[in-house]
Amino acid sequence: MLLSRQQVARSSLAIITPKRRCYSITLASAATQTQPAVPRRALGAALLGAVALPLLSSGAAHAGFKKELKKKKIPEEDYVTLPANGLRVYDMEEGSGPEVKPGDRIVVHYDCLYRGLDVVSSRAARLLGGNRTIAEPYEFIVGEPVYAASLKSYDSDSANPLFAGSSGPKPPQALSLSVVGMKKGGKRSVIVDIPDLGYPNGVNELPPATTFELKVEVLNVYSKA
Repeated sequence: MLLSRQQVARSSLAIITPKRRCYSITLASAATQTQPAVPRRALGAALLGAVALPLLSSGAAHAGFKKELKKKKIPEEDYVTLPANGLRVYDMEEGSGPEVKPGDRIVVHYDCLYRGLDVVSSRAARLLGGNRTIAEPYEFIVGEPVYAASLKSYDSDSANPLFAGSSGPKPPQALSLSVVGMKKGGKRSVIVDIPDLGYPNGVNELPPATTFELKVEVLNVYSKA
């Protein structure tokens, strides 16, 4: 039986078409298997977690830093009252060596703090040219009145002396009384709430007869013979 050309073409198309359909389905199935949607979501979640973890760690560290700052504030109940003069003191660092006694000659750095301001300080004791300041430790006899440091100049004959001004800052009278019992290298916080031992007339940003914190660091001790 002889077939016409049209019959042959139809028969060939019928044979080829199913194969093409099967082939295209196979490709679609392979693509679906090699590119699943779930692993992509999992990868995205993993990346977000990797980015968020350092941020959370940084936030926790920052919160811890704030807690450390809060711990540095000394509760008033931790201060001890000196029976000799009524000043309240707290030792931040003990230091070493013999204790300071009345009559000893000592060298200190001190700061008078009021509402976060360092209103009087031996660490800014001298005014240089260009409004620059330098630290100058204060030396005195324990138990005796303290006065403003006298002017010192490395070259008084020079037209441009090292130091400018007539005197250094005047420390509060509490300084001479609050260091008893300290040691070399020791640091102490003192609440000065007795006007006569502070600044009755005020000084710089500190109003008259106002309570302030005095911080003292003992640099050297020359015991009384």
